[in-house]
Parts: sequence; C-alpha cells; structure tokens
Amino acid sequence: MRTDRAGLLHRWAVIIGWMILSGPGLVAAAPAGTSVAEAAARLLRREISSDQGPGMAVLIAKGDRVIYQGARGRADLELGVPLNPRAVFRIGSITKTLTAATVLKLVSAGRLSLDAPLSRFLPGYPGGNGISIAQLLDHTAGISDAWEASPCEELDTAKLLKRIGAQPPDFAPGADWRYSNSGYMLLGAVIESVTGKPWDIAIRDLVLTPLGMARTGYFGDSDVVPGRAEGYSRDPNGAVIRAPYVSLTGPGAAGALSSTTEDLFHFVRALTTGRLLPSGLYQAMTTAKATVSGQSVPYGYGVMLGQVRGEPVIEHNGGIEGFATHYVHFLRQDITVIVLANSDAALNPRSLAHRFGALAIGKPYLVFHESVLDAEAMRGLAGSYRVGPSSTRTLFVQDGRLCVRRDEGPGRQLAGTQDGVLYWPGDETDCFRIIRDARGAVLALDFYADGMAPAQRELRIN
Repeated sequence: MRTDRAGLLHRWAVIIGWMILSGPGLVAAAPAGTSVAEAAARLLRREISSDQGPGMAVLIAKGDRVIYQGARGRADLELGVPLNPRAVFRIGSITKTLTAATVLKLVSAGRLSLDAPLSRFLPGYPGGNGISIAQLLDHTAGISDAWEASPCEELDTAKLLKRIGAQPPDFAPGADWRYSNSGYMLLGAVIESVTGKPWDIAIRDLVLTPLGMARTGYFGDSDVVPGRAEGYSRDPNGAVIRAPYVSLTGPGAAGALSSTTEDLFHFVRALTTGRLLPSGLYQAMTTAKATVSGQSVPYGYGVMLGQVRGEPVIEHNGGIEGFATHYVHFLRQDITVIVLANSDAALNPRSLAHRFGALAIGKPYLVFHESVLDAEAMRGLAGSYRVGPSSTRTLFVQDGRLCVRRDEGPGRQLAGTQDGVLYWPGDETDCFRIIRDARGAVLALDFYADGMAPAQRELRIN
C-alpha cells in the first residue's frame, strides 16, 4: 500500500525577495501585464509539455471567484481522451482533511470529544485508554504504519483494526510526531462507531451532501464513475504504464476518496469561511499542535500548516497509485489552488500548487532555464557541505547526472543554470547559488529555501 507514508511532509519556510538570484539563467515567471489566468495557462503548458501523456487539472480562485480553471494531458491514454478540468481523480491523503472535518462536525454536534480516549469508541483496541481523538487527528498518537497487506486484499474495518493494533506503537501517545495513515484509518472506525454508518457514508451525509459535492466520494474498486481519469505510473526505464492495482479498502479514511477541482474548492471555501465548522473548531483545526514536551509540529487537524513566499497557508498533499494531488489556501489573500494529477511519477503537484498560488498573490517564482553541466563542472561541485551544526549535504555524480542527498537520505538529481544556480528539476522552488573563490574553486553553496533570501550558507568540507 503506497498511500502517503511518513516523510511526505516537505519543508515549510518563510522567506523574502528574489533580486539576488537574477541572472541570465533565470527569467520572470510572466511578462509585465500578463493576467494570472494567462500566466497560469503558460505555466501549465510548460510543466506538461505534451498533451499526449498523463496530465493534471488546475483551479485557482480568489474568494468565491474562480480566476483560472484548466487541464492538460490525457484522462485515458488508450482511448486518447483529453483531460477535462472537471474530471474525477483519486485524491489520496487529501481525504484526511475531509475525515478530520467529519470528526469535528461530530464534535460540534456533541457526539464526541477531542479529549475522549480511543477506547470509548473502540473498546478492544490495544492501549486505547491512553490515545485521544485529538492525537489521532494531529499524528501524535504513535500509531504505526509498519503493518503490511497485499495490494489486492480487501480489508474491512475489523481487519484493519486487527492489523494496525498488532503493531507496537512508534512512541508513547503525545511524545513525538509522525505522519500516520493508520491513525486516520482508526478515525474512520471511530466515525463508524459514533454514527452507526460506514465511514464514507457518514462523510457523505455530514460534509459532502450539505456542500453539494456530488462528484466526491468513495468509489469502490468495481464502480463505474462518469468522467473519472485513469491513473498512470512509470516503469524503471521511465516509460508510462498503468498504475498498479491497489484495493481502496486498504487506504480507507486515510486516502480512499475521489473528487474534482471544483468540489475541493467548494470544500476549502466552506471550511475557511465558517460555513462548515464553528469558528472555534476551525481555529483548532488550523492551529499548529505540539508534543507533550512542547515541540511544535507543522500540522493541525487534517491540515498541514506552513508558509509559501512568506505567506501563511493551510494545505495538504495526496499520493496514491496513479495519482498525486495538492491543495493550498493562502489565508491572508484568500487564494485557493487545487492541483490534481493522474500520474504518481514525474509531476509535482505540491510545487505547482505553490507556483500557481505565488502567481495569484503577486509573488511569482522565477523560472529556471537548464544549462547542461559538463563532467568537469560536476566533479568540481562533488563533495560535502556543512548544514548547521550537525548535518551534511553531499553532492555526487551518478549515471552522468549531478545528484544531492541530505545526511543518509535518498539522492535526488540536480539541474544547473549557466550563471551558477542549482535546483531540483520539476520542483523549482528551493535552489542553491554556487559560491567560488577567485580561482573558481567551489567554497560553499548558498541555499534559498522557497527561492527567497536570506540564504543559508553551507560551507564546503575539505
């Protein structure tokens, strides 16, 4: 089961200004006088250069008004069907925001309490007396994702509870933070216990139907869904393939819903304007939580909390076989962006949602133009760089490409511009500027989180 595991959260940084990075390898995101819709359409065409493969649907709104809606690519490669902006996509872990909203609706109705122990609703669950509903919502419960299941296996609530409960906890409830799909599967079981309905029917009745989200829901493995996009992946050689099968009974309330850009926009709009939840519960949902030791975590109840181009946002990503998704809402500017892709490879909806949003708030990222790094240039960059007091970033050459890894983490390819900027292809938000001495030897990398100053200097280690 591939639905978003721990580690899918990305960096959240506050930063300002791009002027220091101007140069021949960079161009403005859009010419002066270009509308947001025109700039967004241009960015979508640039990121999905061919309309013959998988693609994505995008919606950008200011308040209640949609200012751009578009799609590029194919909904079905075998039939040659183009993607429609209103296509239905599996949304992966964006499901968690809807699950959390349903739990909070039950709280507002007095049917459960955030402080209530899990054992009140699931009496036989191991250690349930020490786990609160709030800790399941904010991923501090310590529920492990280490259990295994065959992708084809159908799992009902009883089977899920047995598999999850058989795993020892990752940590004592409240002691740490770790993203947990299993914790949200348990919330699905809590919803069923409180309402007496399957979790997806309860979400439909409490959230989807009142908001008119008629094209959102749990569509089973054999259901025929009008307008649904097929999901695609890539093989080890980079060729597009049909996404491997996984039964949606596994992800459950953690990642099994499907939706459209329009439905998700209406949901985020209702959430942020107080039409879905009382203000106190919305504030609780969108406030960063903490461990019992006081360590803050970048998560509320079913929402990620962060900043894009120095502006506070709430957001969530989603990833499930064949699909990758993201929404982001800029709190001060009341800008909402929804990005849904029917491929789990190559496309980066999080980066694109941020870049579309940056266009809409008038703080666009610059666009990189790659310049091929020759072997000598890559050898000159290869080495280790000090990041803070105890971390290291290593650049290395693999299969003729410059790559980077942080400490013992996975390697990722880097691209470069002709004026000495390094960036991650397909992301294009964070970047490095190469710092050299008078003879051209590399002394350091200046890292620009979210592409803005001030930079963090990472000195080269001899």
